[in-house]
Amino acid sequence: MHTTTAQAGGRTDLLSGILGVEIRNEEKITAQDRLYCEKQQEQLYKSLEQIDRWYGIFTTEAENYRERHCIRYKENGEISYSEKLYPDDSGYSHHEFRPFRSINMLASANHSANQNFASRIIGYFNRTYNVSVPIPEVDGDTLKMGFRPHYMTYVDAVIEHLGGRSFRKTAEEELIKRFHQLVKPHRWSKVKPELKGDKISFPNIVVFDSFYYDYNRTNHVHYNYHGNISTLCEGIAFGSDDVLCGDKGMVMRLNQDNVDISGWYDLMTTNATGMKFFRNGRIDVRFKDREAASLCFNRLRL
Repeated sequence: MHTTTAQAGGRTDLLSGILGVEIRNEEKITAQDRLYCEKQQEQLYKSLEQIDRWYGIFTTEAENYRERHCIRYKENGEISYSEKLYPDDSGYSHHEFRPFRSINMLASANHSANQNFASRIIGYFNRTYNVSVPIPEVDGDTLKMGFRPHYMTYVDAVIEHLGGRSFRKTAEEELIKRFHQLVKPHRWSKVKPELKGDKISFPNIVVFDSFYYDYNRTNHVHYNYHGNISTLCEGIAFGSDDVLCGDKGMVMRLNQDNVDISGWYDLMTTNATGMKFFRNGRIDVRFKDREAASLCFNRLRL
């Protein structure tokens, strides 16, 4: 019997071969992820079958008007046709139903269903893992009737977005990037977040609408800055408690249409305990102690 003797380096070659085995992207998501995707695909296919069935009926009917209306089909299944400006009054054909608009509506429905599928699959991973995978645009001009997308196309896009990182690591990096875009110095302001004992001060986070202040004497956060509070809270929740679920809802009793700048708002996080707003747009965050404030400051790479 022939045997192979391992030569020097043979073990390394074997290890390299094992490590070099490609792991399919489908195996990089959980069974729950696959179940969601498969269910969405099943529901999509059911709707596309209905769209295709009606499309077939109307396009068959449209053949009766091919010469009279010079019909032509586009790549995406839409139909172009000509209409007589002045119908022949000797008959009643101009009252008849024409399937052309219905055909184009079905082609549009085919596109919107495929786009919705892409949005749902990508959106699921974004919501579930707190990542920000861009939702691809389905080309409505080239999408053919009868096309059936597979969810793995969008799972592949998700895995590519991760770039070899875990979902958690990607979510953290994206959160910190959003947070830095909000709190880091800008062209028009060189002021930085400042660690002060058990507090961190964040300058220029919000702007209060002067109209409401002048006429109603209420500190009404300008609409364009509503998202800033959620972004700040998202960062504080991560920096203080190592969680990715922070948003403005963790600021108890906060009403952005009438912000109280006279005292502190309690926070629902464990290590960050309070938040105070200032008329100049600054927001201070208070922690349970100096160590918790320092940990948050460092975790957020400030």
